[in-house]
Amino acid sequence: MAQPTRDEQVEKLLAELAALRAENETLRQRVAELERRLNLSSRNSSLPPSSDRPGDKAKARSSRAERRAEERRAGKEARRRGKQPGAEGEHLARRVDPDEVLLHDVEMCEACGADVTSCPVEAVEVRQVFDIPVPTISCVEHRVRKRRCSCGALARGAFPLEARAPACYGANLRAIACYLLHAQHLPIERTKQAMAEMYGIEVSTGFLAGLAPEAARGLSGFVGALKERLLRSRLVHVDETSTQVGTATWWLHVVSSTNATYLFADRTRGKDAPDAAGVLASFSGTMVHDRLSMYFGYEKATHAICGAHLVRNLASVAHRPSQAWAERMRRLLLETNAAAHEARASGRRRLKRRDLEAFLHSYDVLVADGLAANRPLLSRDRNVLERESYNLACALRDLREEATRFAVDLDVPFTNNEAERSLRMAKLHQKISGCFQSEGHARAFAVLRSYLDTARKHGQGGLSVLGQLFTGQPWMPTIT
Repeated sequence: MAQPTRDEQVEKLLAELAALRAENETLRQRVAELERRLNLSSRNSSLPPSSDRPGDKAKARSSRAERRAEERRAGKEARRRGKQPGAEGEHLARRVDPDEVLLHDVEMCEACGADVTSCPVEAVEVRQVFDIPVPTISCVEHRVRKRRCSCGALARGAFPLEARAPACYGANLRAIACYLLHAQHLPIERTKQAMAEMYGIEVSTGFLAGLAPEAARGLSGFVGALKERLLRSRLVHVDETSTQVGTATWWLHVVSSTNATYLFADRTRGKDAPDAAGVLASFSGTMVHDRLSMYFGYEKATHAICGAHLVRNLASVAHRPSQAWAERMRRLLLETNAAAHEARASGRRRLKRRDLEAFLHSYDVLVADGLAANRPLLSRDRNVLERESYNLACALRDLREEATRFAVDLDVPFTNNEAERSLRMAKLHQKISGCFQSEGHARAFAVLRSYLDTARKHGQGGLSVLGQLFTGQPWMPTIT
């Protein structure tokens, strides 16, 4: 068998070397992607804080403590936990007119043992105890009389709304159960247990499961008024999050403002769902959201993108040595947001002109740096990390007006926290109860949370407005 020539051996080795280099590059990219996923947290992605590892949370607390210590050493006033120096304390105040007064007299002197019941009273010391009476369930029987008219017809009196069956639960009990389920997010079985232990009544799981659909049917007028209020708003926040209906993935969409919250459940995440909800298609104010493309399809609105999302995206990109621009951009956005807060606190409607011009100039310079650090590659396609940094630089370039609107218009907030807060209880409900059993229950939950959250924004308690709802007179926000 002929031995390969030197040139053939060299050619074979070069081919093997090229194959090994290609394989090494593939593995290097895979390792980089896995490291990126491993390092994701609520600080550099859209993951919730609950997903952060305990060690990462401890490091974050330690860094905050070190930063506060540095501020104190530098002579800056750092806010400590708890009551602040000079602040008025809060305590339980006594009532002028207590519901009941009990007198506790003294009969014997502790010093000599003599009887003191006939001695004069020199002083009275007062202490008040605030407590709740032991709850008991009451049963009210409603009797309707029937009278025979002279014309021969039988006339009958009317039962009140709460007397809907020969034996049924009243509005207060329904409100309490619904409050435990959908304001405090107890599971049905635990709500059943709580009702038995607190009030001594064994409600059925079927009764509890039917409360949300019943409540939603009574809120059709409220939902219509809520949509009208949001349509007239100057600024709204929009977002969406996934949930489960049986084994299917559904989506909860939210449109919220400082005084209204509208949640809508749909099987799709796309634009058809907000269109069906009936607010965004006609909205012409400012809409704050993340960079999800469907929101930009609402062309009547002025758009602003969430700065907190940008800060997390920039933090994710900044760990790469070639992307130093991202950390500088992150700091620029945070510093400008702090300046915007300071301007609002001092009563100004806008940033100083030179400060705004300096911010926009620095923004443009850093975007140019970002694009320069992510030039097109001629030899291969971009890997996952390279696409992330390139896409972010392009987004900051293409969405300049939307990303900087918080500085140009101080009425526009830096973050989309208003919408995320409105969805937080829905995620908590999913975490506790797992999933909705039907589409109707998912939609009813969305309507009920819209009612409760809007009432909260107007200073109304959830238990109170649920009581009004189950008496057939739901609370409505004041028209301004």
